[in-house]
Amino acid sequence: MYDCIVVGSGLAGSSLATVLSRQGWHVLLLERRHLPQHKVCGEFLSPEAQAILGGLGLYDTVAHLHPATMDMARLTTPAGLHLHVQLPGQAWGVSRFALDAALLAAAAEAGATVRTGITVTGTTPTSSGHIVAARCGQDQLTFTARAVVVACGRNPVPALRPVPDAPRPTIAQTHIGVKCHYTNLAMPPQVELYLFPGGYVGLSPVEDGRANLCLLTTHAAFTAAGASAEAMLAAVCHWNQALARRLQEGTFLPDTQVTVASVDLKQRAVPWNGVARVGDAVTMIPPLCGDGMAMALRSAQLCAPLAHDFLRGACSLAGWEERYRQQWHRTFDPAMRVGRMLQAALIQPGVHDMLLLLGNILPPLARTAVHTTRATR
Repeated sequence: MYDCIVVGSGLAGSSLATVLSRQGWHVLLLERRHLPQHKVCGEFLSPEAQAILGGLGLYDTVAHLHPATMDMARLTTPAGLHLHVQLPGQAWGVSRFALDAALLAAAAEAGATVRTGITVTGTTPTSSGHIVAARCGQDQLTFTARAVVVACGRNPVPALRPVPDAPRPTIAQTHIGVKCHYTNLAMPPQVELYLFPGGYVGLSPVEDGRANLCLLTTHAAFTAAGASAEAMLAAVCHWNQALARRLQEGTFLPDTQVTVASVDLKQRAVPWNGVARVGDAVTMIPPLCGDGMAMALRSAQLCAPLAHDFLRGACSLAGWEERYRQQWHRTFDPAMRVGRMLQAALIQPGVHDMLLLLGNILPPLARTAVHTTRATR
């Protein structure tokens, strides 16, 4: 029997597995993918994220990937309006291709048993812990542990959803995400957001001289553009000429392109449902918060000492649940509310122009918006 099984090796899962393994616990980390892989993500690590990495003992692991650095954010509307906002410190840009693999390796180095290509299909509580059912190809597997933490992202198998029996949103209520890398872009050290009707494109430098492009759009806009990633990006470049000018000298890297559908930005937050949940397994963090990776890491940082207390007998399972729920909601709820409001406003034609004009007239207002979407303090 393992002390803890962590389901999913994203930022939150690998970080949690590393911390618990370093504390001497027998940890099994299960991941359904074979890493490294590209993933739809802004690939932006805020200054807050770096501080959390330090607290988790993983700062050097990420620093050794030689991330790009940024100290400014620039928003641009289709009408050509710009807003520059100073970031609260130096941010990093690092690909999930490199980052996920590095954090998974750190967990293994810390002593966690790592198994990839394993899809967890459900968990069953027992008097001594949990039975975890999984599959590897055609093989059915079972594992046992005293504790389980779900960290398998925003789109798990049905049995691991936050509320398994809850009705799924309709296609029209969800979004589509596209990610790809470019080379040869002469970008300043900043993250750039290009707004368009129904969504936005984030562009930021990452390691090895590349730039990450991450696009989020409504299903309606995606369908109207031609229902393909290539057609959607062409439509955005037509709507927002500043993006077209930025990309015209770059080289698109087709092997880095990933598309994800049915992104639910209104999912209710569920930090505990029989077992602890961390990262996007709790809820989809609004991308325009700009701090999603930090929030995932912070959830692991909140959960780790509570899991440690439970495993060493210092608190009950009910005590772990109560304390984690309280800490998660106190830490994240205010930023989630602001992030969702900004997300909805900034993709509306006319509204985003008004907000950028207001931000230029009152720069402290823009800085306040940045700070209120931080959920890592």
